This record gives sequence, structure tokens and C-alpha cells, in this order.
Amino acid sequence: MKLLFTYQPAWIFLIIVLALAYSFTLYYREKILVDLKKYWLWILFAFRFLSVAIIGLLCLGIILEKFNNKSQKPIIFIVQDQSESIIQTKDSSYYKGAYLKELQIFSNHLANKFETINYGFSNVVTNELDSSYDHKLTDVSMALNQIYDQYANRNIGAIVLATDGIYNQGQNPVYTLNRKPTVPIYTIGLGDTAVLKDVLIADLIHNDIAFLGNDFPVQVNIHQRGFKGKTLKVSLMQGGKLLQSKSIQTKGEEEDIIVDFTLNAKSIGYRKYMVSVTHLAEEFTYRNNEKNFYMNIMDGRQKILLTYSGTHPDIGAIKYVIKNNDNYDVDASAIVDLKGDLKGYDLIIMHNYQKGNPVLDEMVKTNATPVLNIIGLNADLNALSNANIGFSGQGGKKEDVSFSPNPNFNEIIYPAEVMQMLSKAPPLATPQGNMKFSGGVNVIGFQKIGNINLTKPLVYVNEKRNNRYAVILGEGIWRWRLFDQMQHESTENFEIFISKLITYLAVKENKDPFKVNILNEYNETDQVLVRAELYNASYDLINTPEVKFTLKDEDGKELNNVFYRSSAAYELNLGNLNQGIYSWEAKTTFNGKVFNKKGTFIVKESKLELAYLTANHRLLKNMSQLTGGQFMLPAQLDELEQVLLNREDILPITYQEKAFDDLIDYKWLFFMVVLFLSVEWFIRKFQGGY
Repeated sequence: MKLLFTYQPAWIFLIIVLALAYSFTLYYREKILVDLKKYWLWILFAFRFLSVAIIGLLCLGIILEKFNNKSQKPIIFIVQDQSESIIQTKDSSYYKGAYLKELQIFSNHLANKFETINYGFSNVVTNELDSSYDHKLTDVSMALNQIYDQYANRNIGAIVLATDGIYNQGQNPVYTLNRKPTVPIYTIGLGDTAVLKDVLIADLIHNDIAFLGNDFPVQVNIHQRGFKGKTLKVSLMQGGKLLQSKSIQTKGEEEDIIVDFTLNAKSIGYRKYMVSVTHLAEEFTYRNNEKNFYMNIMDGRQKILLTYSGTHPDIGAIKYVIKNNDNYDVDASAIVDLKGDLKGYDLIIMHNYQKGNPVLDEMVKTNATPVLNIIGLNADLNALSNANIGFSGQGGKKEDVSFSPNPNFNEIIYPAEVMQMLSKAPPLATPQGNMKFSGGVNVIGFQKIGNINLTKPLVYVNEKRNNRYAVILGEGIWRWRLFDQMQHESTENFEIFISKLITYLAVKENKDPFKVNILNEYNETDQVLVRAELYNASYDLINTPEVKFTLKDEDGKELNNVFYRSSAAYELNLGNLNQGIYSWEAKTTFNGKVFNKKGTFIVKESKLELAYLTANHRLLKNMSQLTGGQFMLPAQLDELEQVLLNREDILPITYQEKAFDDLIDYKWLFFMVVLFLSVEWFIRKFQGGY
């Protein structure tokens, strides 16, 4: 304990001297007290001196620094799994009722010695233990990480983890233990470790999008345990109508069986399908024998025209990428053979453009359609220079130029692997000369000759008359594709580079004053978040008017909401929704004009909790062993209570906490001054001093 001064300590001496002088002068010159005995004078002098001195010292703002001894109880966390798999056993009634009461009593008993904190978890963590067990995912590592993060500097005594050991999200919880290996984890093994006889749909593999009139595949992965030699019927239905079915014969005690279907996309919009497999008499549960999936049937691929001055390997490389993407429909034509209207195309790719075709020349001049220009050695540089696509001048010679990524380019987000591949790929044959480049273009990659990085662009994008365009200044990109195949046994990096560039060019910017941002697909475990934006005539973002949102499910049930204002936009959280197809409408009125948007989205069902129901107690035992805890069963809660209460290393932490108190805040000093002055007054009163 020590004193801290806001003024120089010399003031203390001065205050004491002044208090002595004042008190001495007061009683030395007080003639009314001449007959008072000397010891009474000294007592009165002392009381007045102390009172004045204390008041003076308090005025100095003296601070008292001290250390308080504090104790922090150990925290025992009781973490209960609340996912669906817990009650998919014969003990489901016990887990919903008596078990939770026993767990609460267990918690209450521990609270007499420890601080207890109860958590429920699935793929989220809650502060209560409820009996619903309706959560669709389990992430044990997330629950442990939340404890480790939120209580990093607290006295964690132990974690009691009650679960069946089945996790389907996040990492293996054993790896999470490395963060706090000294915190013992006592695991309570729930569920049933017996191998349950079951037939289930383990997975469905299908595209999310199909185009009208096209066939699309659906792969059904069936898993069965304990039904050797049985015949199973797998059915695919839509709206209660059977579309296709297949019969399969099981061969082993446990096996995975793949069943393939092919469907035709007959109508536009989101379509719901259901796959089911035979219900056998001895199955543990039928809840995993059916599974729904959704397809978005579209009519409207983006049309791409690939035109060229002559045959070249680049043409085949680009055509391969486009044809591999179901969202694109490509036409290929030599420039001299090109006829008709080009307005129906979303993107035109020109390889070595040559002036002479009136239809294409007009498009180049007006930039009425987004264009990807691949400018090789045979391109008409004069015509392209006059088209205002980021460069001017003429090429005089050929130069082999490599790709050097621009780290500041962010118009298109390319994976690092793609940029690394391009930076090592063979050079392009590029026309060089007195070419000058516009400083306004967005450069994806610069030119590189040997080890020298140039400031000239090799690949860049820009915008002209509200349409985007891109330029690859060189031919030989087929070598990039071949290099990718040789280095990675795949052309994925090359395909990503071309596909993302095409998508960027073909997508038209939305200038609508009212926009609603909502995903096309969600899972049952996702929060459905909706964002809306409204712009005035100057295209300033505003949120003055109210925006209403109507949601309708498959059964026609409506839910009406109002967006809440966030910053200058609008936001709405619809929470978790049940699986199904939903239609929505957002509507607002501004300056007498009505704006509305409509759409649909799907919520996919999640049955991961029902896929494998055999409890993984081996994992729990391993977690306890690694941290110095123990594995126990629900019937051993009383025993676990005694283990925790008797554990000698789970102790309170005693520590000192520094505190600062202003001397003037001590009330006893105030009362002391009052006491001194009162006693002084009392003596003077009864000794004839007044």
C-alpha cells in the first residue's frame, strides 16, 4: 500500500505548518480562555489542528494504491449435445425427461463448490439445456473452441461433455484439445454403440441447375447394415407421382450401393423431387429412408459467339471450356462466314479480328455487345486501335511475352493457384511496336520478358458504353491449357481463368433503382438473410420509405415482414426455415412510384444427423484419456460428482488485484473531522469558551 500524489509532497509540509499556525494563533489570542487549565488548551489545540490538517490533506487529491486479495472459483462446464441423433435410440424418452433432470441436479450439487455453467450445443451454442433435440448438425469442436475463447483467462476446472460422439461438422474434436490440453474433459457417453440394422439414403448427387428439355443425372447412394440378401426398391417421385423406380439386391452384411437415374427437365422453375427406399420390418428408423432434392430448371443459357480469322489451337481450347459449362451455349464461325444479327449474343469472343465483315465491324465500332478480344499476330491492329479498347498504335514485330499477375486487381477474384499457374505458363506470341496503353484499364496481368517485368498490360478488362470488354494481347493460350495439364494432371486452373473472365464480361450490371439480394439456395441450418437497396434519381442509396416483404411457402401460407433500416440500406433476418420452395415479394413506394421485386428460393433439408446413428464412444474415451478426465455413462452421474468434488487439482485461484482509492472517498475521515470539531465545541461550551 502506498500514497500517490497529484501535487508535490511538499504541500503536505506546508499544510501541516499552516494548520499548526492557525490553531496556535486561535488559542494563543483567545482571551476568553485565559482561566482555562493548560491541558484543556492543548486538547482544543490538538482537535483544531487535526481537523484543519485533515481537510487540507483531502484537498490535495491524495490517492491510495492498494492490493486486494481475491479468489476465483474453478468453473465446471456442463456441455450437452442437443442434436437429433441423441433421441434416435430406444432411450429417447429417458433423454427427454429423467436424464435432463438428473443432469440439472448434478449441476446444482457441483455449484456448492464450483462455479457451474451449463451449455447446450449442436452447430450453435446456447445457454440452456432443453429437451427438443431438434438440431440438424453437430459440431463438438466449435463448442469447445467457444469455451476456450470466451474463458481464456479464467480458471477452467473441467469440462463435462455429454454427447454420443457423432459429429458431422467442424474438425475432429481431438485436434481441438491441443489448445487446452491441461483442462480435463469428462465425457458422458450417450446414444447406443450397437450396430443398428438400417437402410438409408446416405447421399444424393445431382446438378443444382438443368436446362429446359435437357436430361440430367441423379445418383442415389444407398447404405445398408444387417440386411444381406434382401431386395430393395428405390423410387424417384415428384408431387406424389412415381417417375422411375429400380430394384436392387443386397449382397453383404454392410455395403454401399449406387443407383443411377436420368430425368428430363420438362418445366421451368424450382422443382422438388423425392427419393425413397423400401421400408424393411427390422429397421431401426424409417426417417432416413426418404430424401428430397431440388432442381432449378432454366430456359436461357447465355449465348456466346466465337469468331476467328483462321483456324488456330486457341479456338479449340476456348471452345472446350465453354462447352463444359452448362450455363453457356456457343456458336463458332469464321469472320468471313458471319452473317445475320448479333444482338442475340451475350458475349462475342474475337480471335485475331480482321476488318471486312460489316456486321462484326459495326459491333466493334459501337461495342453493343461485351467482347473478349484475343489479339494475335494476324489481328487488324489499325481497326482495333480505332475501336477505343485501351490501346493505340501498331505492332511491328513478334515478341514472346509471359504473364505477370497484378496483385492489385480485384474486379475478378481468382484463386491463388490460377495466378501461380499463369505466371509459370509458356509465353504468348504478342505483336510489339509503338503501342500505347490507356491508364484507365484494369490490368489482370502485365507483360514479362524473361525476368523483366514490364508495365505494359498483357490481359486487361474495361468498360465502354455500358458494356464490358477484355483484351488478351497475344495468341497461344492453348499452351497455357497444355501446361496446366502437364503440371497438375488437370486443366481446372485454365478453365477457371477463362470461365471467370467470360462470366465477368457476360453479366450485365443491374442499374435497377430497387434491388433485393437473396440467395437461391439455403440449408435448414442456415439463417435466411435478405438485404434490399433503394436508389433515388441521382443513384444515391436511401432508406426513407418502408419496404415490405411477403414470404409464401409451398402450402400457400404467407408470412408478412417489414425490413429494418441498416445504415443506408435494408436488412431482414428470416431465421431458419423448414425445407421447401418459397416464393417472395418485396415492395415499396417512393415519390408516388411503386417498386417491387419477386423471386423464389429453396431450403434444402438436412438429414446428416440420421445418416449414422451408432454412438462413437471410442472418440469420447480418447478425448478423456488425452486430457486426464474420465469416460462415464449417464447412470454414473453421482460417481462423476464425487470424482470432481474430490479432485485435488481443481482449486480456487487466489490473486491480488491492484486498486486505487481517492482519500476523499473514505467516509471515516469525514466523520473523524466532524468528531474532532464536535468535541472541541463541546469542551469550549462547557468550559466557558462561548
